[in-house]
Amino acid sequence: MSLRISDAVVWQETGEGISLYHTETGDFRTLNETGSKIWLLVANGGEAKPVASALSREFAGTNAALIKRIVVDVHAFIGTMLEQGLFEESPA
Repeated sequence: MSLRISDAVVWQETGEGISLYHTETGDFRTLNETGSKIWLLVANGGEAKPVASALSREFAGTNAALIKRIVVDVHAFIGTMLEQGLFEESPA
């Protein structure tokens, strides 16, 4: 499944990360640097596995334990974004 940003979300990059506003719920938040990287990868047509792989390469190199932790954390972040209606899944 492909991920995409919900049409109900207005967002922009700021000096502090990415600021999000969900127009249907009124929720506002700012993502930190790592969350912002995940957000941008999804915005550019990401899927969960390639997003996790890209961040693992960037931050973990060949450290297997760190790669595993990053993959788990990325999937948890994506799951939270899906639950909160910020990301949506669509057929590939």
